[in-house]
Order: sequence, then C-alpha cells, then structure tokens
Amino acid sequence: MVEGTDLTGDEWTLASFTAAIHRGGVGMWAWAPEARLARLDGLCMAFWGTTEPVVSIDALFAKVNAEDRPKMMLDWFASATSPKAYSFDFRIGEDPDVRWISARGIGGDEGRVGAWIQAIFLDITDRKRAEDAERLMTLELAHRVSNMFTVARALTNIVAREAESTASFAEDLSRRFHVLHEATTLATRSHGLEQGDVRLRDLAARILSPYLQGANIAVDIEDAAVAAPDRVDDYAMIFHELATNSAKYGALANGGTLNLVGRVVDHALTLDWTEGAAPSGSAKADGTGFGSRLLTQTIERSLAGQFQRTIDDAGLHFRMIVPIR
Repeated sequence: MVEGTDLTGDEWTLASFTAAIHRGGVGMWAWAPEARLARLDGLCMAFWGTTEPVVSIDALFAKVNAEDRPKMMLDWFASATSPKAYSFDFRIGEDPDVRWISARGIGGDEGRVGAWIQAIFLDITDRKRAEDAERLMTLELAHRVSNMFTVARALTNIVAREAESTASFAEDLSRRFHVLHEATTLATRSHGLEQGDVRLRDLAARILSPYLQGANIAVDIEDAAVAAPDRVDDYAMIFHELATNSAKYGALANGGTLNLVGRVVDHALTLDWTEGAAPSGSAKADGTGFGSRLLTQTIERSLAGQFQRTIDDAGLHFRMIVPIR
C-alpha cells in the first residue's frame, strides 16, 4: 500500500457517485421500449421540468423543440435495437429558455438491464451557446469585412474621379480609410465589452477630435443614440463628410462654432448638426458634389432615413432622421 492512502471516508457510495456526476451536468435515465416509459433521476427530472420519476416517453417528446423532435425520436428509437454506442443532441423547450441535452449510451442488448435500456443525459447548454455565439461572430466578421471591401472599392473609384492630382487623391483616400479604421476600432472594442452597439457620442467625438484646437465644438448626443456594429461605418462616413465640409467651407475652417445634438424619440434617431456662419472669404459648398451623393446613399439607402440641409448667411443646419430597427 502506498504510504498515506489509508484514509477514511474515501469509499464510493451511490449517493456520492450520483452527486459527483450531477455536479458535472450528467443525469441517469432509462427507458422501456415495450411500455414506452422513461425513468429519470433527480437531475433528469429537472432537465425535463417534471416531478415524476417515471413518465411516458410521449410526454417527453412533446417537450422537445419542434425542429429537433423528428430526428431525435428516430435516434431515440434506434437505441432500442442498435448495439452501437450512440450520442444525439436535442433541445428541450424554446428560446430564450431552451436547454441543450446530449443523450449518450450503448443501445440494444448491451445497454439493457431487464426491460430498461440505461443511458445518460448530459447538459451541453453552455457549450452550445458558446458555439452559437462564435458562429454568429464569425458570420458578422465575414459580413463586416465584405462591407469594408465594398466601401473601400467604392471610395477608391469615386475619389479617383474627383481627385485633381495624385497627391490630393492619396490624401483624401487615406483620410477616408482612417475614418473606417476608427469606426472598426470602436466596434471591435464594443464587442470586447460584450456590448454590440457603439455610442454615437463616442464615434462623433473621435472623428471631430482633430478639429478641437481652435474651434468651439459641442457634442450632446444622448446614450440611447447608438449604432449597431454593422452600421458604425455608415455613421462614421456621415460624421466625416460633415466635418470635412465644415473644415473646407464652414465653422471648422476658422474657429467657428459647431453643435451636434442627438435624440431618440418615438423609435427614431434625430441628429442635428448646426454650424455658425462661415468665415469671411470662405468658399461655400454647392451641395452637388461627392459628399452630397455619399450622404444621400448612406442615409437614405443604407439607413432608410432622410435628411435636410440648409445653408445661408447664418450658417449651416443639417438634420437627419433615421428609424431605429
């Protein structure tokens, strides 16, 4: 005997064994094919939401998720005759309270004790939820990457048409790609915090940060005004276009005032971008260039919203209204 192994209280009992496997999410059950009955231990009773240790298998089948029920029943009945080891997964209940269960055992005569075929149920809910979350994240990432390439290709084509020189083309395109990078960084950081949406106040502040010196900028966007991860790029491009135009023709060109206000009312987001008068001698945007086309495409087509822009001697007022999905 190895020294120190003569300990007391180390005997396995049925109670201690049952408690140990229950802590691991494993329940014991059996079923009688001829009688169409199932016998459940305490944990399996909790799985199925019943207080009866012996129940009809048809009553259990009725609790199985409708999408999983046909295949689950075929696999269940196959265990009565097939001598092979089996494992099949199914859901009990409906979302959001669904429970994932894996039935495992040996079928046929090898798994039979008298009239009962014995097996286990294993609670795999946490694993399935983790797999679903990973699958959704992968699909979303693929979607976002595809969208970014589409945006990058469109920007490259349009900027190339508008550019007056190679240098201006490179500078403009680089600036716009930087905006996309900023938006992606915010969205990724938001995912890390398990908060899928990005606050528009944070996004606007990030994009306006290069203009803070020498300008009077006030951003007042309430917390409820957010962008879903797949819409962050849209809002980033909108803020970038407005800031770029302001830096060329408006308040940001020479220490003017800019107020950005965002409110959510009646399932709609309203953003008001208001600038003071442009400095004397500054050119004025005519509202027909690439920026205007980009705003129209982004707000009306991508976000299903609408916008109005007014430019006069008092300055500029831009308002966009976007439905909240």
